[in-house]
Amino acid sequence: MAVNQRKSLYDIKSFYNKKAVLKASFQGMRYQVQQYQEAEDGDAVLRATVWPEPFCFEKTPQEEKKTEDFPYSEEGLDQVYGWLCHEYEEGQERWQQAWKDPYLGVF
Repeated sequence: MAVNQRKSLYDIKSFYNKKAVLKASFQGMRYQVQQYQEAEDGDAVLRATVWPEPFCFEKTPQEEKKTEDFPYSEEGLDQVYGWLCHEYEEGQERWQQAWKDPYLGVF
């Protein structure tokens, strides 16, 4: 994700503490980052998910998504950014295909 930067994930205090959900895409790979808490009394984590275009998170089948949890901190956001970059590099062929022909296999 060379064109993107860590700062594009915002910061904990001004974004994720407000329960905002970051939804974005990069060349065929859609991704989402949010505060996630298993139970009310549990610790919050940063949950990052990637999936191929063209559909939004809610309309994409679960088996097409990959999710990972990270510590709920600025350092955790650094880890999220590293994971997103890794996922893009590892699945670059898949993301490029989704970017070039997003409806392949859909209809």
